[in-house]
Amino acid sequence: MRMRVFETATLAGMRLANRIIRSATHEGLGDREDFAARLAERYIRLAQGGAGAIITGYAGVSRDGRAWPNMLMIDDDDYISAYRRVTEAVKPYGAPLVLQLAHAGGRAEPAVTGEEAKAPSRRRYKGAATTARELTEGEIERIIAAFAQGISRAWRSGFDGAQLHAAHGYLLAQFLSPALNRRRDRWGGSAENRFRIVREIVDRARQTVGDFPLLAKLSAYDYDDGGMRLEEAVNLAGLCREASLNAIEVSCGNDNWFCVVRSRQVPVAAILELAPALRGASWLKKKVAALLLPRLFPTYGEQENYNVAAAAAIKAAVDIPVLVVGGIRRLDAIEGIIAAGQADYVSLCRPFVIEPDIVARLRDGRQEGSRCINCNYCLIGVGANPLQCYYGRLPGQR
Repeated sequence: MRMRVFETATLAGMRLANRIIRSATHEGLGDREDFAARLAERYIRLAQGGAGAIITGYAGVSRDGRAWPNMLMIDDDDYISAYRRVTEAVKPYGAPLVLQLAHAGGRAEPAVTGEEAKAPSRRRYKGAATTARELTEGEIERIIAAFAQGISRAWRSGFDGAQLHAAHGYLLAQFLSPALNRRRDRWGGSAENRFRIVREIVDRARQTVGDFPLLAKLSAYDYDDGGMRLEEAVNLAGLCREASLNAIEVSCGNDNWFCVVRSRQVPVAAILELAPALRGASWLKKKVAALLLPRLFPTYGEQENYNVAAAAAIKAAVDIPVLVVGGIRRLDAIEGIIAAGQADYVSLCRPFVIEPDIVARLRDGRQEGSRCINCNYCLIGVGANPLQCYYGRLPGQR
């Protein structure tokens, strides 16, 4: 089965050297003047290290949808020349490059956007500074246009494909979730209505980009009251297929971040030290936060391969490629997933942070799994710093 993992494959018309994909990972470089050069350097390392394909960190389609000041953006034609430098630099190394597009919705940070957060329905999201207000019909239409224009810019920038981030509690996932979308108009209620925004984005984009590969990342389940469940996700996957999306990446989680990236315990010390909202806070605020964080963000027991069963159910229901991400750490697990037909491709996030050449190491038999210890410090620190591996140690610790 190892040969199956490391044989060439075709995903939505993109030629891959193997079936292991770098899943979208926020790089924390969007606020750097030389972000294009830094991105190119990172992606070249990933391509040289054997990644079958690379999905970029999320790029914002609209200024009012930014979650971080260092988030990539694709909301203006002025970005095209910079991204073209990235795609042209990476192309000789053979790994297709897919731009992920996102809008944070109720998770947008007012301190970054200068505006109040907006979501399908009025709601206070966990960890958010303010309550998001409900989007108007006109604002929804503008967001659809922004996504479609972002896809067009990705196409014109030379990316090999684009991915809609409809997972992890960002705006499109907020529309898809029965718990987060309480609207009673044509954008809420039935699955078809909740999916309408995705369908209209794809329909509008197709008018410009034709058969350009378009992927979607979905949360197949969460632990929100009345939220996403697998049966609902299977139905939505079918709607993705009908909407001419070319592949689905299966993840999990919406209003609880630690459903998405499993930890044995909430890394409170790292959040207090690295999270932008807390690292400069008073000792009293940090003390209160240390008490509240474990209650606000519960952890979950399963640490590895936790989305595989959901991906298998979705794959059984649709005839487009299915990718799975979430705690996949060992080559034998990757081989088993592919051999059993539970997914067509396997995506990794944190293993590529600690070892950009993880695929080459697995392929060449130098190791059988990732060295990642699931501390999640990398994903906490990236809010204010470029992406890096901390390996469970805070700055200043040895």
